Amino acid sequence: MASSSTHFQFVFMAIFIILLGTFASQAMSRRVLHESSSSMADRHQLWMTQYGKVYKDLAEKESRFKIFKANVEFIESFNNVGNKPYKLSINEFADQTNEEFRASRNGYKMSSRSSSRSTSFKYENVTAVPSSMDWRKKGAVTPVKNQGQCGCCWAFSAVAAMEGITQLTTGKLTSLSEQELVDCDTQGEDQGCEGGLMDDAFEFIQQNRGLTSETNYPYKGVDGTCNTKKASTHATTINGYEDVPANSENDLLKAVSKQPVSVAIDAGESDFQFYSSGVFTGDCGTELDHGVTAVGYGTTSDGTKYWLVKNSWGTSWGEDGYIRMQRDVDADEGLCAMSRRVLHESSSSSTADRHQQWMTQYGKVYKDLAEKESRFKIFKTNVEFIESFNNVGNKPYKLSINEFADQTNEEFRASRNGYKMSSRSSSQSTSFKYENVTAVPSSMDWRKKGAVTPVKDQGQCGCCWAFSAVAAMEGITQLTTGKLTSLSEQELVDCDTQGEDQGCEGGLMDDAFEFIQQNRGLTSETNYPYKGVDGTCNTKKASTHAATINGYEDVPANSEKNLLKAVSKQPVSVAIDAGESDFQFYSSGVFTGDCGTELDHGVTAVGYGTTSDGTKYWLVKNSWGTSWGEDGYIRMQRDVDADEGLCGIAMEASYPTA
Repeated sequence: MASSSTHFQFVFMAIFIILLGTFASQAMSRRVLHESSSSMADRHQLWMTQYGKVYKDLAEKESRFKIFKANVEFIESFNNVGNKPYKLSINEFADQTNEEFRASRNGYKMSSRSSSRSTSFKYENVTAVPSSMDWRKKGAVTPVKNQGQCGCCWAFSAVAAMEGITQLTTGKLTSLSEQELVDCDTQGEDQGCEGGLMDDAFEFIQQNRGLTSETNYPYKGVDGTCNTKKASTHATTINGYEDVPANSENDLLKAVSKQPVSVAIDAGESDFQFYSSGVFTGDCGTELDHGVTAVGYGTTSDGTKYWLVKNSWGTSWGEDGYIRMQRDVDADEGLCAMSRRVLHESSSSSTADRHQQWMTQYGKVYKDLAEKESRFKIFKTNVEFIESFNNVGNKPYKLSINEFADQTNEEFRASRNGYKMSSRSSSQSTSFKYENVTAVPSSMDWRKKGAVTPVKDQGQCGCCWAFSAVAAMEGITQLTTGKLTSLSEQELVDCDTQGEDQGCEGGLMDDAFEFIQQNRGLTSETNYPYKGVDGTCNTKKASTHAATINGYEDVPANSEKNLLKAVSKQPVSVAIDAGESDFQFYSSGVFTGDCGTELDHGVTAVGYGTTSDGTKYWLVKNSWGTSWGEDGYIRMQRDVDADEGLCGIAMEASYPTA
């Protein structure tokens, strides 16, 4: 992307939104290649396997290996010095030179023309802003997307800002189409995979009288011919946009406090290519070459101010696809010359329209009009419940209209919650290997340690027990071998059927661990993929083991203290009471909702922490897909006044040993 000035432009849209789109969000978690004692060649081979890399011949493989080796040495040298507040990691871009990476990923190109925009800035008179903001927690950010090898970051930045303002003005989060911009917005500066500008994207959307949804016009990652029929079905529209006054982080703060904002940055350095976590303070200039979206801001515990930025390089990059960039630096243009753009307004569509839009987003098809009417009544009741709850606003968590909005709570529980407490006495020994642990970290997130695979979706099969057990096993496997492997829930569903475990009809994590131990291992998800229905055991596939365990242990019951010890050491399978509507529609925040101890759902505790207001929580991985909760996760209040923990989380916890 070329630059015509050393300052950055801040851009935001002032908009009218007419919505034909929907509510929800999706996303995914990340993978990290960890160090081991294996040779560099072995590490390259493991990396190739993890990211599905295939080279056309040995010569290309050798060439790419040399680049991989140089990048690994750079990353490890940087991390070993340890004098910066951020870390780098060996991600999917590790076999690319920095020049190759920039060419394929950074497609923002500063226009040489003078802007014809007015100088109005609707947030000019804002005098007070919250101390922190995270529009993800407000339900205004769709899951992180991946532009692939197409240099259309400008389209992803513009779309993310438009998705945000759409949700804020209508209450509906709709994933919009970058591909429409790539294919159809080609008459000016914007040229698809060859680069473009967010301002020009906003102008195209305004002139086109709207933008269609991702569902209707899905992303392909290559330049294509404009599909005018698809592009004519608008999910939302705008009436304009505004630029944030340039070279003023203070004005940018005002804008981001009100809505997500498109920004351009200089993302050309290797530190950015391999950024993994922490607050980025790396060297960068003002050669704006990449479009991203500012979706919040905050301050770390040590007082470092940062911008929360959504990227479009997938969830394996950065902090699950995001980067925190230092804020309030000594340069007017901000770190890496951050520049931005925004949108805003509302709609008054009827509940029937909202149901129709929701159906489109989630691909819902009913067999006849009678079923549609029946489901609409349920949808309407659920929407009223969700909006009433959020309007009261007396809880530290929010609900949202997700893909389960046309199901009664009874139907939802029957299809999603499949943990069944056994009436038999456990044959397990009472050993607890972490009994003597006396000190634990103040917080833990096994995702950041590379021990958690992306969130999965059990679908309509009540095999949460299998997903819980597999997630715990994936964690201990990575911690003991250095390799994160997605293991097969379907093997458990099909093959572990001789005892309590009965596939989609429910089961127990302990029994799953016993089966894996007796079977001498579990195969990979790739070898035995998930189908979401009960099937016949494929013994041939099941005999190819990807990981093994030597047993499992139960955490002493009704003790959050002992559970904390265990989770500080590895991901742990836990059972909870997830039967209430609050759980069904949970969206964000620390869950403190009413729930009992009728354990009906298996999940995995993958960490814990404390919010800025001092609320302690468990970080729990669910198996209902990424459109539920916080990208598939829930934070549940920790250290409650009941021995069994909130929703019985401390009653029947266990973990595999290896």
